[in-house]
Amino acid sequence: MAERPAINTAQTQPPPIEASGVIVGWTHNDMGTSIDLRIQSAHSKRALDDKLIDSHHFLMTHNQALLLAKYLLDATGQTLPAKQKPSIIQRIGNSFRK
Repeated sequence: MAERPAINTAQTQPPPIEASGVIVGWTHNDMGTSIDLRIQSAHSKRALDDKLIDSHHFLMTHNQALLLAKYLLDATGQTLPAKQKPSIIQRIGNSFRK
């Protein structure tokens, strides 16, 4: 029996595409153990005016989403706002609900 020649995946796979544009929107869907992040972009102002919006879906784990959020916060020099303590009236009201 003759051996099959090995498939050269470099020849059968198209080269990766590197796209550029401006992010114009995003949404996400929680899928249990993962998140579907949809990022919308336009290649130019004219494309945006003509409503030629590209959508890209990225499936990531919750940990990857957290790391991406932290990276973006660090890259922009921003931090999350500190959580405010409930007011005394809210704390008293909550104590009666228990």
